[in-house]
Amino acid sequence: MPSNGPNPTRRGFLLAASAGLIGASCLGATPAAAIPFLRRDPPAGERRLLMVHQRTGEVFNEVYRNDDGYHAAALEQFALFARDLRAGVAGDMDPRLLDLVADLQSLAGAEEPLILTHGFRTADTNRRLRNGARNSLHMAGRALDIAHPRLSASALHQHALTLAHGGLGRYRRFIHVDTGPTRRW
Repeated sequence: MPSNGPNPTRRGFLLAASAGLIGASCLGATPAAAIPFLRRDPPAGERRLLMVHQRTGEVFNEVYRNDDGYHAAALEQFALFARDLRAGVAGDMDPRLLDLVADLQSLAGAEEPLILTHGFRTADTNRRLRNGARNSLHMAGRALDIAHPRLSASALHQHALTLAHGGLGRYRRFIHVDTGPTRRW
């Protein structure tokens, strides 16, 4: 049966949202100002995460867990979103990492996206980094480096300290969070 109008798809929506981000960034708008329409408050029991990839402009805005558990499709989408861009490889991501980041997003301001600066890394990519830790949890899909469009790395780090679990590092423009043993740097 022929369609009477456009048939929106997830891919089309994400392409349009990415184009909007790129266009808004050309006008000097922040990602937070460019995509507030993407934020939807999930019903009780659902966990949602909103992130923008710093390098690609891609948006991850999905309910990844509800009372029945983690959503495999959303976890696969996040793995692709957080892929190693140098190698073009997506690795399995620890679902608890999404919980940690969603908790941090709630503390920092759930109406604004977090910005992914670094996600999964292959061992080869990690070896090529000047300061890549030999046993980096990025290679196991258990670590992310993130920033916030409005908060400094120091302020985001302060919010993350209140979560009191996993690894937490502060760098000049981003913070590192992981699901490893509790440690700080």
